Amino acid sequence: MDLQLRDSKVVLCGATGLLGTTIALELAREGANIALLGRNSNSLAALKADVEASGSPGAIAIECQLDSETSTDQAIRAAIKALGGIDVFIFAAGAAQGGIFWEMDDVTWKSNLEIKLFGAIRALRTVAPAMIERRAGRIVMVVGNSAKFPEPRMLPGAAANAALLAIVRGLAEELGPHGVSINAVNPGPVRSPRWDRLMQAAATREGVDVAAAETRFLEKTALRRLGSAEEVATHVVYLASPRAAHLTGTSITIDGGSTKSP
Repeated sequence: MDLQLRDSKVVLCGATGLLGTTIALELAREGANIALLGRNSNSLAALKADVEASGSPGAIAIECQLDSETSTDQAIRAAIKALGGIDVFIFAAGAAQGGIFWEMDDVTWKSNLEIKLFGAIRALRTVAPAMIERRAGRIVMVVGNSAKFPEPRMLPGAAANAALLAIVRGLAEELGPHGVSINAVNPGPVRSPRWDRLMQAAATREGVDVAAAETRFLEKTALRRLGSAEEVATHVVYLASPRAAHLTGTSITIDGGSTKSP
């Protein structure tokens, strides 16, 4: 299916993370022009080369520190200027960690929420007016499946995710009359170094080996397997495309059926 993204202008925050990189390459294969925003200039340069080799007619690498209002605003404005406009904004940054609730102090909570929640708020404050001005645009937020069913040891991330879903739903009402849509994807875990660390911690906590800890987790999922970054990216890019024209204010959960909800 042609997603009608060829020559579109996309700003991608969190481009150098696992999901961000996979989304960028999928967009490139659709022929999109992409501004890649991330923290590490070396990683951005390597990704830019890969994105152009994958079919993007134009890729731009811009360093962006999402924990800084000034850096976030300047980076997004620079991206829009370099692209000559913005059709799509995708936020795929931030991975809050966790711990035992009563052992996490205010500093821990604030550091965990800084990028995922406040970084998203900072980015949307700049993107929304730009899209309203041109009366068109699509926004896709990569959130997480813990928003509705939080794990007790991952509450900072769950709190950030729940807040982001509220923002998505509320902004849909604000942006809709201006021709701008906003949606979210809620991925479950995907195979990654972060997942390996989580399973190692779970194995230590439960007194089993890593394979047994992973099996216990996967038994909660209908499909009995982890998802892949590529599977998540497919849904993100679809929501970013004109093919998803009448969708706004909603979220799609991609976790193999581990979230038990209507």
